[in-house]
Parts: sequence; C-alpha cells; structure tokens
Amino acid sequence: MKNKFLLVATLAAVVFTSCTQDKLEEAPKQEEARISRPYNALNYKELVPMLEHYDQTRKPVLEKALGYEDTRMNYYSIETIENYLTYVKNLAKEKGIKLTGINFVSAAYPNKTSHGVPNYQNLIFMPTTEVNGKNICFDPVQSTTDKVVTVKEMLAHYGYKWVYDSKEDYENRNKSDKELQQKKVYRNSMTDLESGTGNRGQISPPY
Repeated sequence: MKNKFLLVATLAAVVFTSCTQDKLEEAPKQEEARISRPYNALNYKELVPMLEHYDQTRKPVLEKALGYEDTRMNYYSIETIENYLTYVKNLAKEKGIKLTGINFVSAAYPNKTSHGVPNYQNLIFMPTTEVNGKNICFDPVQSTTDKVVTVKEMLAHYGYKWVYDSKEDYENRNKSDKELQQKKVYRNSMTDLESGTGNRGQISPPY
C-alpha cells in the first residue's frame, strides 16, 4: 500500500512538472492556506467616490474635447502580466539592477498604429529602479551590467522629451530643445531598437 502511494505521488509530480515547462521561467508558487489582505485593497466607500469624482471631473472634459468617451479600462490577462514581470525581473537580475516597481504611464494610440485602436488612450508599463534615491523609469533591455539606461535617455534618442523623473525636469517641460527637435525630424529614418516597456492590452471603450 505504501509503495502504491509513492508511485501515485511520483506520477503526480511528473505530470505537474511537465505542465509547467511551457511557462516563461516562472518560479514555483507556494500556495498558502491563508492569504492576508493587501494594504492597497479598497473598501467600497473608498472606491465609489473615486469613480464618481472621475465621472464628474474628467469624463465630461474628455468627451467634450474628443467628441467621444475615451478608454476607461485596460485589460491584460494574468498570463500577460506574469510573463512580462518575469521577463523584466530576469533581465534586471542578469544585469545586477534592482527592479523597484512598474510605472503605468498614460499614452494614446496615434492615428496610424500597427496595434490598438487609433486615438484611444492606453497604458504603457515602464520598469523602475532606484537612481539617486528616486524611482526612475529604466530600460532593462538597453541597460548593461555597467550602466543603467533610463527611459528618459532612450526617448531623447528618438526626439521625445520625458519630464517625469524630477521636479526640475517637469518645471522646465515647456522649454524648447533644438537637439530633441532635430532628432524628432529624423526619427523615421533611425534604426528601431527594442525596449523594456510593455503595452498591447484590450481597451474599452470602444466596444
């Protein structure tokens, strides 16, 4: 009877292992009997006023400016999120960079786009690391073991001014930069490079 139990347990382990091989370097997860409520979980009396305030202060302004209701929800499957996090975690670990979090950055699909819905808002994932005591967006793909390459640097290479890493940058956001403007002019002829940012979710509206 004991041998039969060991055989069943061994087969179960083999089946479990084979079923997890197609996952992107996903570490085994230990299920706990009891999971504590995370600190950022909301109660409904917190949730409802936030949604109402958006409806009252943002939604009418956006609809008037755009002529339609913009994106309200961005959907990403659990697998998409887990795979992306595993990818950037592994890249950061390989290069000895501390991954501190992910910024969710508002963006909008341009009139001509290879994916998404033109003119609708979406979210971009930007990994962060600590630089001079601040969480700064960085690119784990373009970074090396010797140098952390920030998203600001990479965007500047393509003629875009990123102003959200510091108060000083933000206060100078309206100052013109001839070098950036020149790079923007030649952007289409420049070599495209991979980034460590993420996107490609399902948005709604539109339906």
